[in-house]
Amino acid sequence: MKFFLIPILVVLLDQFSKFLIKNYFIHQNLFYSKVNIIGDFIRFTFIENPGIAFGIDTSKYHFYITILTISAIIFIFYQLFQSIKTKNLDAIPLAFILGGAIGNCIDRVLVFIPSFNYNGVIDFIDVGIGDFRWYIFNIADASISIGLFIFLYNFFMNKTNKSIEE
Repeated sequence: MKFFLIPILVVLLDQFSKFLIKNYFIHQNLFYSKVNIIGDFIRFTFIENPGIAFGIDTSKYHFYITILTISAIIFIFYQLFQSIKTKNLDAIPLAFILGGAIGNCIDRVLVFIPSFNYNGVIDFIDVGIGDFRWYIFNIADASISIGLFIFLYNFFMNKTNKSIEE
């Protein structure tokens, strides 16, 4: 069950980073401000995204998106368990995807609890050069992207050997 360590670590790192970022930016009154980390290339910009990937606004469907996310988590969890059981290479990318999905789902659920004061998924990693910037994302988003990359790599490059050692 070592593959379940990946999603646990992703969720812990994701939620801890979001907690630190939100508290820092709110207490410093820096909402939507940019804090350079590595020059202009990597900076932190605190936003709460009420939508889904790439800033697509789905705020009026937040309840349904949350239910869909929870359903996807259950499906991914089942697929991860099956991949571990059959020693399939897909266990590693599914573990990353599961961790990211849970991390963002926590933020989506917290929107429904007024005392937490959440308006959407917390995003803060801002990468780019000058005005050419990628969409602001978080550790959960990065984990999902890493999982998808590994999944596609395994699919295209390892068609002959699709098992892992326990």
